[in-house]
Amino acid sequence: MSEHNHLVCIDEESRRLIVYRLSAEGKKTLFTDIALPSEQGWSIDLERIAKQLGENLLMDSPAARRLLEI
Repeated sequence: MSEHNHLVCIDEESRRLIVYRLSAEGKKTLFTDIALPSEQGWSIDLERIAKQLGENLLMDSPAARRLLEI
């Protein structure tokens, strides 16, 4: 897999969290699009999304895998 970074965006109007892969050349490719929970505050649903997103970003990042040897 080629080297890339991630761009995390929040669409407040649609209440969605959108993550793009950014190639070394600057090309954006959709990585994930997640609906944010409708309830306010830290919730079990939000905690689940945060954990899953963090794991997915670490596993998808060539630099993180190299640095952490995962």
